[in-house]
Amino acid sequence: MASSYTPFDPHEYELRSAVLSTERNNRHVVDITSSLVELIIFENLERPYLTGTVTYTDGGRTLEIMDFQGTELLEIEIALHTSPHIVKKSFIVREVTSVVPSTDTTDVITLALLDYDSYLNTLININKMYEGKPSQIINNILKDSFFSKKKIIRAGDRNVVSSLIDELDYIRNPNADALNESRQLAQELQTSFRYIVPNLNPIKAIDAITKRTTGLTGTPFFCFGTLADNDLRFYDLYTLLQQNPINQGDPFVYSSQLSQRTSSTGAEIARQVSELKSSRNGNTLALIMEGDLGSTYEFIDTTHGLEFRFQYDLEKVLQNLLQTGSYPAADTRAKFGDRSVSEYAAKRITSIATGNIYANNVKNMYEETSASKHSSKAIQKSIRNLLRRSSLTIQVPGLHMLPQDGHKTIGRVFSLISLADTELSDEAIDRKRSGDYLMFTAEHRFQTNKYSVRSDLVKIANYRGNTNVAAKFTRATGSY
Repeated sequence: MASSYTPFDPHEYELRSAVLSTERNNRHVVDITSSLVELIIFENLERPYLTGTVTYTDGGRTLEIMDFQGTELLEIEIALHTSPHIVKKSFIVREVTSVVPSTDTTDVITLALLDYDSYLNTLININKMYEGKPSQIINNILKDSFFSKKKIIRAGDRNVVSSLIDELDYIRNPNADALNESRQLAQELQTSFRYIVPNLNPIKAIDAITKRTTGLTGTPFFCFGTLADNDLRFYDLYTLLQQNPINQGDPFVYSSQLSQRTSSTGAEIARQVSELKSSRNGNTLALIMEGDLGSTYEFIDTTHGLEFRFQYDLEKVLQNLLQTGSYPAADTRAKFGDRSVSEYAAKRITSIATGNIYANNVKNMYEETSASKHSSKAIQKSIRNLLRRSSLTIQVPGLHMLPQDGHKTIGRVFSLISLADTELSDEAIDRKRSGDYLMFTAEHRFQTNKYSVRSDLVKIANYRGNTNVAAKFTRATGSY
């Protein structure tokens, strides 16, 4: 492809290479670049790894040559025509999920994929003591398990500052780690503790620590892998929600009328949502049954015979988290009898949190010294479940989703506008579905000459004040 080529369609991309190989018996290499039908790469905010599938047409007996056993390597290189940046990823074939003969000599083969480091992770068993703050323990686990080739990125790190600047800072400044620690935006509430990993692989150990870690406001942390690089990002939800939208002033737009008026190619559809679907919305009952709206929590310290008890009320928690004029995605204010729904203790949750099991005042992973500190466990559980109860699925062209100059998908905030029926109201914007969303999942779908991304977007509140975004859109279109 000539470097002077100008793409006409925001779905266009460049598949540089897709190569299967195996070292079993004799080395076999099969280039499937020209025969690739579809490549899907899946990111999830709750997973420190990538998964995917690849489908290709086999006219060269690769099924026989490779003799797939679930250990083969797939190396891919993908780029956009508009940028010199190349995304390089290595996956291991988990299994052959489908072989469909299309002719007597040709098959269509689908393989399930797991990123290389995650596959390596399954071979590693950790039974070791770590000590420090959660982010330090996770970083040490990565260094021990992946030969110092994998690390965690925190807020204020490579997500905000370019990777080039970060690497140069690290080379020039021998105290770069300390510098990064001092400029973090997402601080863990938990102090240093000791964690003896009980015969777990690295990802399961990291998941246990992540679910124990909260921000200063009690919101959960997420440790996730991305298409941008091989490192893991470790962010507090509150910090993620405070980001400016990555497409600020240029929101994604969903409108069936607008889709019909615009052409199917060209720059004007780069921000156009081709598919929008709401799911798992409005189920407050599920939150009540899990104790996430109102409940009584008890944490029992069996060493000292102490009980830390508190009443959990989601309404009070959200008052500290949300901006003025915002409304929770769950109804915490509906009256039943003489009380709001979140004031009821719908569930009683009791846990053991034994203290002083180590000498020299070293804390264990679950130990806290007050009910207010223990309450962060309830907050992170409740907010994590609240995110899952309100989601919106969209599909957009891939032009703005491939990592160019930084990570662009999960964990980033996006502005979305959904146009409303103006026959019933003068308001052109659907303010429930419009607003700023956090991208929770991203499914990168690379097909022949077409790259699109289907994403699950989440938010913990609906905002009345999307007026600025709406006004910019109205002025830009001149249609409403």
